[in-house]
Amino acid sequence: MSKQEEALAVLRRAMENERDGYRFYLEASERSADPAGQGTFRNLAHLEEDHLRLLLVEHQSLSAGQGWVAPEEALARQVEVDITRPLFPGEELAPQEESPFAATWAAYEVDKLAGDLAALEFGMEMERRFYKLYQEAATQTEDSLGRQAYEFLMGEENRHFKILQEAHGYLSDNRHWWDDWELPFFEG
Repeated sequence: MSKQEEALAVLRRAMENERDGYRFYLEASERSADPAGQGTFRNLAHLEEDHLRLLLVEHQSLSAGQGWVAPEEALARQVEVDITRPLFPGEELAPQEESPFAATWAAYEVDKLAGDLAALEFGMEMERRFYKLYQEAATQTEDSLGRQAYEFLMGEENRHFKILQEAHGYLSDNRHWWDDWELPFFEG
């Protein structure tokens, strides 16, 4: 497999991950009963959508033989994202008979607080996996712009993990989401 084919394979896996992350956070925002929880999950969904746009630009550029794009430039490009359709040529969307998030959603049946805590825990594990994918890809690429893209995404996933971890700690200790003055500053 050529370096370009390897990079495209990583980008495809990353796009699938980010799409799953977007779906997960969007559904968690709909299930959370607390406006602060809804907002936190909705903001994380939008951030995953931004990552998906970046990855789409990188995939399109590499597929066209134009090389990697600087992360800032990739984020600035206007690319339409439709998670209900294939993201790249050859991708087939398999019908999901059971949600991969079913165990998390089952916690909402117990109570909304348990559901939010389970969603935060699942989100942390998901962000950890995304980070590891980008970390491994960054060490394997010889292209400096490719490494920049992966390192940018590593930083983003780390930031998401910290938000989730802080929310989990606060929610566990206080049995409610942040008070207005304690909201994380990533909103807005």
